[in-house]
Amino acid sequence: MSYPDDDSWWDYYSDQPYVLPGQSKPRLTGAGIVEAVKTLATLAGISPVLAWRYFRNPETPSVAPIKDFAGLSISPDIANLSAITEMVDELGVRQLLMRIPAWRAGHIDDYLEFAGRFPGQQFLVNILQNRESVLDPEGWQQNVATIISACQGFTQTFQIANATNRSKWGCHTMADYFALQNQVETLRNEFPEARILGSSVIDFEPLATLRPLVNYQPFHLDGAAALLYVNRRLSPYNRQFGIFDLEKKIRLIHAIVSLSNRSANKLWITETNWPLLGTRPWTPNSGSPRSTVDEPTQAEFLKQYYSIAYQTGLVEKVYWWQLINPGYGLVDSRGKSLRKMPSYYAFKKIIDGSFSLNH
Repeated sequence: MSYPDDDSWWDYYSDQPYVLPGQSKPRLTGAGIVEAVKTLATLAGISPVLAWRYFRNPETPSVAPIKDFAGLSISPDIANLSAITEMVDELGVRQLLMRIPAWRAGHIDDYLEFAGRFPGQQFLVNILQNRESVLDPEGWQQNVATIISACQGFTQTFQIANATNRSKWGCHTMADYFALQNQVETLRNEFPEARILGSSVIDFEPLATLRPLVNYQPFHLDGAAALLYVNRRLSPYNRQFGIFDLEKKIRLIHAIVSLSNRSANKLWITETNWPLLGTRPWTPNSGSPRSTVDEPTQAEFLKQYYSIAYQTGLVEKVYWWQLINPGYGLVDSRGKSLRKMPSYYAFKKIIDGSFSLNH
């Protein structure tokens, strides 16, 4: 599938924008300073109750059915459409995530045809933004309306934007994200059944997580979406800042969500994975053993991640990004045929219950 004519910013291999060159990165501005001050002021104001919520949250194993908890991202791939359909069926996964870029709204039929291959699954649609979305708010709103309207036949659940704390995705400050989300809020009357998720912060960045969830903007979220990658610490049991392993990261994010005046108290992890060593260019950091792993380790960390998240009882769903990608997926597409990696079979064991998430 194609992207805009000027797509030099998009890395087809890793399926994300390229890192912005130094001269293109946004400089610190007055608006950025104001956002930082507001974030710190919010933290100062809620710190006592946030700490209480964090320590009050004991581990309570989830009772949700595994097939309602474990999800998988899939992407249209003309060369492998039949294989994708067969593998989703073989895995038995019921929760699927599909990205639809706002700039592809004019080609929405391609995505509808793809989604139609999975009539028994439940979809979350992640509507992607770019810098043009921020600069043309009316165009962004129109594209989102087109996508939501077209998808009504197979889903009512939409995640707005992606990696909103990364400038390469188009939002240079959190104010940019607010503008995008507020434009979508005006569509509520037109689509009253739609469930809207945000704030789509990537990685474990508590301050970036706090700002879009505790504020006085007019939007309201039906749940909080977090792209909670922990691969830079390798094992999900390893700690960041000397304190936060995966379980504690989830507890802190959930505590923030529980205090949010902008979101319902529901937390979805909509992206995670472990990039694989030696898979450049599909994984840009493939040569770094500090954040990439071999295939058996990826499979083991996948099982640990799902088990930890499930046992907290604080997460509604966790989606692996994604099914087919040699650099971080469950299936390697580099050869003459698709190769299911160890993580594919690990994920299958989670879905069919042969690996207990209460293990």
